[in-house]
Amino acid sequence: MVLRYIYGGRLSLEEYDTADIIKILIASSELNLQELITHLQSFLIENKKNWMEQNFNLVYKTSFEDNSFLKLQNFCIEFMSKDPGKIFYSIDFDSLSENCLISLIQHDNIKMNVIQVWEHVLKWGIAQNPELSSDPSNYSKDDFTTLKNTLQQCIPLINFFNLTSIEYLDKVYPYKKIIPKDLRESLFKYFMGKPNNNQSNMIREVDSMTISSIQKNLLTEKDFNIIVDEIHDFIYKLMNEVRDHNPIKQKVIEYFNDHNINSQETYNWLLNNQISTNSIFLLGYFNYNGIVTSQNNEKAFHLFISASEKGHILAQFFVGNCYEYGYGTIKNEKLSFEYYEKAANKNYAKAQSVIGDCYINGIGIEKDYNEAFGFYKQSAENGFLKGIIMLGYCYDEGIGTMIDKQKAFELYQNAANLGDPTAQYNLALMYEKGNGIIKDIDKAIYWYEISARQGDEDAQNRLKILKYFVS
Repeated sequence: MVLRYIYGGRLSLEEYDTADIIKILIASSELNLQELITHLQSFLIENKKNWMEQNFNLVYKTSFEDNSFLKLQNFCIEFMSKDPGKIFYSIDFDSLSENCLISLIQHDNIKMNVIQVWEHVLKWGIAQNPELSSDPSNYSKDDFTTLKNTLQQCIPLINFFNLTSIEYLDKVYPYKKIIPKDLRESLFKYFMGKPNNNQSNMIREVDSMTISSIQKNLLTEKDFNIIVDEIHDFIYKLMNEVRDHNPIKQKVIEYFNDHNINSQETYNWLLNNQISTNSIFLLGYFNYNGIVTSQNNEKAFHLFISASEKGHILAQFFVGNCYEYGYGTIKNEKLSFEYYEKAANKNYAKAQSVIGDCYINGIGIEKDYNEAFGFYKQSAENGFLKGIIMLGYCYDEGIGTMIDKQKAFELYQNAANLGDPTAQYNLALMYEKGNGIIKDIDKAIYWYEISARQGDEDAQNRLKILKYFVS
């Protein structure tokens, strides 16, 4: 076609697809055919306006490839100014450049409500990371971080305060982890005390008592969703800090009391609102621990399975625990290992430590000290107390690595200072024997005493023997 124009000076564009005309425009630019460039731009604007609006991103990117495409540039700028909302519904919206998206969000004339803008920004962010699910309840910590990094320039530009309470709860709160902390906290405080805006139209039709009741129910619904997520986050954090399950149950009960949360009402709400993986998991957790209900391991197991199939990390860990000990199901160490591994691979520190135990003891998998060392190292680096102790043990005994008494000492000391009685005993033993460090009986007695006061029987016995010989 370009050759036909060069040699014949005539051009008929009606027979060509619009996408082909865009390609011809680019070719004309490369050949510096200014007259043809001007003609092609005019033809597109006058005859292909709808197509260009639907394929805005292609047109926008093309227009700025060459300064001679000034007419197309002006078309894009004018279109963004007059009706920016249309661009959100263009066919190639997902491939829009970040700068273009930012310009759209900032535009004063955008004819879309805030929730529509938010949903399209999310859609764009997820499209840039095809591995991400559209359901945030399936997200790992890394998934949230990925989406947060992708949208970090866009999120501060969205006026979330113009949302209704229900829009915030249903559409924004599930993605709270990608919102900057200060903004997240401001939104939470704002919407916690804000009734549903849509109720204002009902005032003329129902009496004030009914309105008050509706607002109370909506706020309760919102509160319960928030409470469920926060209890889940508390359990997740606690399990990464505490070695045993029993103190965790008590601390969860204390959490209810300290935050004036009615555990019975929460349980009743969970029974009728299995709407997210966190709510499914938490109902299982209530049954697993017998919180405000009779302990029911079989029911807990099925709920954990349901949540784990949707990628819930804590649920996967608890399914592993159920299979390991036969809680609510038939004991199966191989399946136990597989579920622990799912959680460990999502960087869950406690699960990484448990996988280390499996490899070192041959539970559900063949013994492999190198693998055990690797998982203990991951767990320790993620701050899990038992992972720190076991990594010290590996260095102390040369399990999966070379013996390094200095590293063992440093890890034991770290865990001992965090209050772990086993680490305190191991540290005292190193001081007593002088293994890799300078022998110091006084320090040995000091750490034995601290460990013994926490009920460690080995420390109590060593302390008696040591004091006998010292005296």
